[in-house]
Amino acid sequence: MAKPYFQVNVPTTHRAQPGRRGLHVFTGPADTGREAVRHARAACEASLAAQAAGAPAPRRYAEGWGARGVRTEWVFDWAAATALPWEGDGLFGNRSVLAHGPSRP
Repeated sequence: MAKPYFQVNVPTTHRAQPGRRGLHVFTGPADTGREAVRHARAACEASLAAQAAGAPAPRRYAEGWGARGVRTEWVFDWAAATALPWEGDGLFGNRSVLAHGPSRP
């Protein structure tokens, strides 16, 4: 049976301009929110390592997670990351975040 998809939202802060904040969104399959955060972090770290080596980030990593658009000038706050079951409708984002607010894994 296929694992459900999750959306992991990770708050970010710009290294050189701490007043600039953002949110990076990762998606992929997992059994639990905790597992989703673990896979998202692994994909993010692998993407950053590929960039440091001068290589392009792969589209997908093990377990079906990707980390496109990750930038080295942003710091990821993994302690504040949230995971939600994906309820995407083909558009960016998760409608349940707007309706229910984020939840902790």
